[in-house]
Amino acid sequence: MDFSTPLDEISLAALKRDCRRTQEKVYRDYSRPAWNLAVRLSGSEATAWDAVQNGFVKAFEKIAQLERADRFGAWLRRIVVNQVMDAGRRSMDPLPEHHEPVEADPDHDGALDLVRALSRLDAQDRAVLWLHDVEGLTHAEIAETLDQSVPWSKTRLSRARAKARQWLQAPLYAPAGSDAGAESTNTTKRSMPHGR
Repeated sequence: MDFSTPLDEISLAALKRDCRRTQEKVYRDYSRPAWNLAVRLSGSEATAWDAVQNGFVKAFEKIAQLERADRFGAWLRRIVVNQVMDAGRRSMDPLPEHHEPVEADPDHDGALDLVRALSRLDAQDRAVLWLHDVEGLTHAEIAETLDQSVPWSKTRLSRARAKARQWLQAPLYAPAGSDAGAESTNTTKRSMPHGR
């Protein structure tokens, strides 16, 4: 199950009546996608668990505001994203500053590098990148979810992709904030022959 799976009208009505059994079923059905989203956005399991728990509590408290059952998944996703953002915008523990670059393993698939690159992004860049490229949200949906504008979403996505791309091309385990992997900005000066 994921956020696109609609909630039925009977379940929505039961949630509005504060039915604990229905709350438990909805939690079981939607907790995995909520957890996956929260851990990817926060980079921290502890923050993710708190965001998921607080998100479901808030959703169940505010369920009367939801008019259409088919919008439940998108509505819950927005609540979870907001909970992650409100939780302090924490990222994964940064690596110590004195890491030495290591040779890439030819059998290495890059998944760990991608996780590390995502963890180095600030919370908003990571959120926009994850929501767009993994969750499949449009810029309009991201803007609505994060209370921003569509151009803001597009700009953040472009910057986040550029940063992640730069870090993925850098030597493994380069410390955050280092220039490892950055393209050189030195340009070769052309000399003009004198007399012209």
